[in-house]
Amino acid sequence: MDMDDELKKLKLRRLKALTVYYEAETELRRQLDGQLAEIESETARLLDTNYALPCLVRKTQGPDHTVYHSADAPCGRVRDRRNFKTVGEWTAMEEGDYQYLLNRCTACDWKKAARVKAQQEQR
Repeated sequence: MDMDDELKKLKLRRLKALTVYYEAETELRRQLDGQLAEIESETARLLDTNYALPCLVRKTQGPDHTVYHSADAPCGRVRDRRNFKTVGEWTAMEEGDYQYLLNRCTACDWKKAARVKAQQEQR
């Protein structure tokens, strides 16, 4: 065999080695992404059901307030965040006077807020 044939064989071996490595690395990344997504999903579910999310409670005068809003995924009713104070969800639930206990706003995206909080917790 001449030198050109030997160089071609070496190039093919190199290309094959790189291809095998790349495919293995791609599969490992896919598995890792799946595991991290599952952990993030479980964390979000746990945060959503344990009322551990940051939320917004109106602090300005007006009609009786019966709801609190998500701080990370608020609805359209939260126009100016300066009108709200950010507190933990347990605190917000206790903010109302004895007549009105505050509840979650049904228009806010609480599942998205839980995902945002889960991503922050993972860091």
